[in-house]
Amino acid sequence: MTNDFLQIPLQSGLITSQKQLKRCSLNESVAGMMHLIIITHFGENKQDMSFGNELWEYDFETIDNIQAFKEKLSESLQKAIIQHEKRFTNVKVGIGFEQVLTTTNNRRVRQRIQINIEGTLRKTNESFTHQEVFFMGPLSYY
Repeated sequence: MTNDFLQIPLQSGLITSQKQLKRCSLNESVAGMMHLIIITHFGENKQDMSFGNELWEYDFETIDNIQAFKEKLSESLQKAIIQHEKRFTNVKVGIGFEQVLTTTNNRRVRQRIQINIEGTLRKTNESFTHQEVFFMGPLSYY
């Protein structure tokens, strides 16, 4: 597949020095956009206040009902992807939670969220899967 899409993050230094911006494939571009939607909270994008999802509303929160939270987050991500990633269709979002003992800095139990996004690329009609993993409170990803 050709590299017809701009790679994010854009490197503004290349623009000002009149060099070519880095390019990527359709799969890499869609994955980059999914990542951007997931890590952005509402209101962070000043040109489109609806860009992002509800995950950031719950950072540092005590989540009483995990199942309700998973459903709400899944719906928020699905809506955001349908609205902002037009190259992707048949969106299905799965959310998984797991308690993990972390040893970086301090030993503590943290909630790990696994986000699985499945669907179809419109242009090629190929199935596509994207996965992200985050820790809650403070929210961080790897």
